Amino acid sequence: MNARLAVHLSTHQLPEFQRAARVLLGRPLITNATMDDFRLIRRWESILRTEFGQKFGYRLDVSRTAARLLRRPTSLTVHRAARLTTGRTLTRWAYIYFALILAALELPGTQVLASELLDRIVQSGRGDDRLRLDATEFAQRRAFRDAVRYLEQLGVLKVRDGDIDTLTNDGQVLFDIDRDAAAMCLVASPSILREVKTVADFIDEPVPLGMEARARSARQRLNRRLIDQPVVMLDDLDNDEVELAWKNRRREADNIARVTGCDIEIRREGMALIDHHIEPISSRRFPGADAIAHAALLWLDELIAAIEQEAPALARERWVSLSNGVADRCWNVTYDRYASRFNQKARRQPEQFREMCASMLTEFGFMRRSGVGVEISAFASRFRAAPLIVEAAAPHQESMF
Repeated sequence: MNARLAVHLSTHQLPEFQRAARVLLGRPLITNATMDDFRLIRRWESILRTEFGQKFGYRLDVSRTAARLLRRPTSLTVHRAARLTTGRTLTRWAYIYFALILAALELPGTQVLASELLDRIVQSGRGDDRLRLDATEFAQRRAFRDAVRYLEQLGVLKVRDGDIDTLTNDGQVLFDIDRDAAAMCLVASPSILREVKTVADFIDEPVPLGMEARARSARQRLNRRLIDQPVVMLDDLDNDEVELAWKNRRREADNIARVTGCDIEIRREGMALIDHHIEPISSRRFPGADAIAHAALLWLDELIAAIEQEAPALARERWVSLSNGVADRCWNVTYDRYASRFNQKARRQPEQFREMCASMLTEFGFMRRSGVGVEISAFASRFRAAPLIVEAAAPHQESMF
């Protein structure tokens, strides 16, 4: 391709390029096991590399059998976890075994037995009292199985013979190894990692010198937030993002929409990327199809109704506080009205079910907890059956509430 940027593409080329961008944003490691997606990445490689580098500060590596988009997040969150296809997130022990398996895969060979992997891991951890590895303990065996399954999900490992589920009971599995994909999972040398003391060190970025470099960095951080966060509020931004990027948010929104094919909503309180309805970037969606997503949506509607009743004067704010008592009342109304439609587990463990709903609303940026209650984001109003629109001072920027 001769064009270096998405803006140079013709109208019939752009949708395919955007699909390639969404594939990489949704699954940052692509192997030739998913041949159609990998061929798509290879076809648009040069433009993808340029766009991701300029707009986000991401790095795209492409080899003979794998492609990886190295995404540096702008902020930390407990909700950005590695998930299995079942939706379950990896535990702390699973992350440990994930890293140890990758280290064990550095030895030569294109195939490996699960027992051999485990032996290598035990050998490498011997004498390290901080790890306290014990492969005979059930929790660690399960973590080993989940780490292996996640590597299979990424395309690093492929089952040649056996069943991964048997690994918790000393089952034997033979794997093929995609060595390019395994290498792409190891993105930092030991010398770099020696300087990493906390998780925050992984996303720490030095302040660039010069106004032009600072402005470019600020725009990239704002764009990364649009990809990583359900909604970007003005309160989320640092000083450089506010002063050097926020005033040009319409231009940045147009750029991201052109790259991803997703719509960007801009309101007085913030911005949000509206995921593609057919080929979404995120594996987590709201509203969703399960009981937790349904109940969370219904509860959210009650909470917004309570804001209009309890504190209508605050409806123009980015975040509106509600007491625990009001939040409890809204939940009780929701649960009593719809409990018969929830599944058996929700009816049997209502408190746990409520906590799952609250966690989902927090993950998607609709709710956050405070010392005396909860705070509801203006963005939540987008999901009302009949959203309230309040005219803002700035033209063409309505309030979300």
